[in-house]
Amino acid sequence: MPEYGCWLDLPSPQVAEIMAQTGFDFIVVDLEHGPMSVETAQVQMMAIGGHARAIVRVPEGTEAWIKRVLDAGAGGVMVPNVESAAQAAQIVSRAYYAPKGARGDARRVVRASGWGRNSESYKKSWNANGFVSVQIESVAGLANIEKIAAVEGVTQLFFGPSDYSADAGVLIDSDVTLAAAAKVAKVAKAHGLDCGSVTFPLGTPHALAKLGFTHISVAGDVAALSDSLDGSLRDAKG
Repeated sequence: MPEYGCWLDLPSPQVAEIMAQTGFDFIVVDLEHGPMSVETAQVQMMAIGGHARAIVRVPEGTEAWIKRVLDAGAGGVMVPNVESAAQAAQIVSRAYYAPKGARGDARRVVRASGWGRNSESYKKSWNANGFVSVQIESVAGLANIEKIAAVEGVTQLFFGPSDYSADAGVLIDSDVTLAAAAKVAKVAKAHGLDCGSVTFPLGTPHALAKLGFTHISVAGDVAALSDSLDGSLRDAKG
């Protein structure tokens, strides 16, 4: 059975806590499009606590972004628009400690290691069980997906239907987008990786689960709030 999650774009720890207490398996804290800083994201992760895995999507796969969100206590890092094995290998190197990678080591002073109290156990656990998600959301990324999936240390392929369909020049509500999602799931399974996606018109939760997706994002804070408010006002006006 897949894990189900949601997207967090509002810079609010209260919203993060409400979402976490809903029972989602994972929450993606979005620093790519959301206005949050790493400091705000850390407070949101504190609010999420042990209710769900907090995955932070960074704006780009640079060393500074990756190490800062992981040091802040992210349960996983997601990097957008990965298009080559070389790019994926750089991300992996920045996400894991030596000898698996080259992540800067500040375990004695960061939240991830319990502010230094669990320094050695955190390093061992993270290097063994780290969660590094790379987003496939372009024609080039899909073309190179086999090589990307083969990079040791990548743990999840995440399909981005909106950006993929825009890059491919097709509607998101198209068989082409669904076929791309199916390829991501197929390659992930062949390489023993997790695969995730947000829902889209043909990519319903049921359809994505049938394709073999292991992580499906089914909601988001902004859409949930606006849809609820719009519906309340519409119902009130009759």
